Order: sequence, then structure tokens, then C-alpha cells
Amino acid sequence: MIDKNVILNQIGGRAALWCAADMDAGDLARAVGVLDAQGLNMLSVVPGAVATVWPWVEEKNTKIYARFYFPDKRVSEKQVSDVTVQINNAFKHGAHGAQIFLQASALPGLVEQTHVIRDDLFFDKDLIIGLDVIDIDVDMWDDLFANLRKINAGAVMFVLTKDMGNKSDFVGRIYAMLNAWTAENKFSLHFAFGPNFMRIEQALRLINCIKPELDNRLRFWLNY
Repeated sequence: MIDKNVILNQIGGRAALWCAADMDAGDLARAVGVLDAQGLNMLSVVPGAVATVWPWVEEKNTKIYARFYFPDKRVSEKQVSDVTVQINNAFKHGAHGAQIFLQASALPGLVEQTHVIRDDLFFDKDLIIGLDVIDIDVDMWDDLFANLRKINAGAVMFVLTKDMGNKSDFVGRIYAMLNAWTAENKFSLHFAFGPNFMRIEQALRLINCIKPELDNRLRFWLNY
């Protein structure tokens, strides 16, 4: 049986707080209180919540990340244009960065359409690319990492949207990802598995065994 408190102690300051889309102002205020109490400094919210939380953290060392999603297997120019406007708006209201979630098959298209404007759009801001680890087969990692480098991602975040137990081959997929990781990858490594502490423990064990040098670039996003 997984001991949640043991896992939380192992994560320590590498934890970050993920706020659900339906949280109201009171919930968000309590989440900021948890950040302060636990000594954490990263908060993920939907774009509409950025302006709400910013006044509570602007004098602190807290980074607000706004979440954006591309649901389709390919991204259109209009989708990219619309999200670019939304990202700019989030930055104007205090966001330190953006987390962009998309299917692995859509990443090359996003990179092709945005890598030229990336540094202007994210000047002094962070770009985190979020992907479902179940979407990524062993022969995809080299190209995926090349695209993340091309778009100058600050971090890659892996989620597990549907855990099918052993059928997910979660351990095998994380193992393949870590073995494909090279020194060229300067971005950080983030995970968002919700309350699934077994998957968090498995990821930690694999990293400690295969890529311990990534320890200071880890972040685990936990649901508030």
C-alpha cells in the first residue's frame, strides 16, 4: 500500500499546486494559503483565474501558470492564433508562463507554426508543453524531444489521462522516455498524475535509478 505522506515527503519542495477549473475565488484563496504554508512557489490555474490570484501573490516568489489545450490531433492556424491571444492576455494579468496541453501527434504542427515567434511571445516567460505519456510510443521519443528543443520549451509535463493499470505500460513508457533523454535536453521534467501516488512513486524510482541528474529539474503537480 502506498503511503501518501511518505511520497509527499519524498517530493518535498518539488511539488506544485494544480487548481481545478471549477474553483471559485474562495477556493483559489485557500489554495494560495496552502502554497504559503507548504513553502511552494508554483500554481497552475485556468486562464480566467489568473487575474484573481495575481494580487494575492504578486509580492511573493510565486509563479502562476495558465493552462491551454489543443484537443485535436492536428492544430490549425486559427487555433494557434486564438490561443496566442489568450496567452498574451494571461501574461498581461500576471501569469509567469503557459502550460500548453496537446496530443503528441499535434506537437510537430504547433512547433512548425510557432517556433519562429516563440521567443517574442514568451519573452521572459515560461513555456511548458504537456503531453499524455500513453500517447507516446518508444520510437517517438527522439523526434518529440527534438521538437521540444526547437520550440525552446522550459519544461515538458507528462500526464496520465486514463490509467488502465498494467495495460497502460506506464513504467515501460517512463523507462523509454528516460533512456531517450539526452544532455541536449535543457528543459525541466514535470509530472501531473493527480492523486495517483503509485504513479508518482514509480516515476521517482525510475528517475533516481536512470537519470538521477534530473532530480533538481523535477516538478510534481498535485491537485488542490
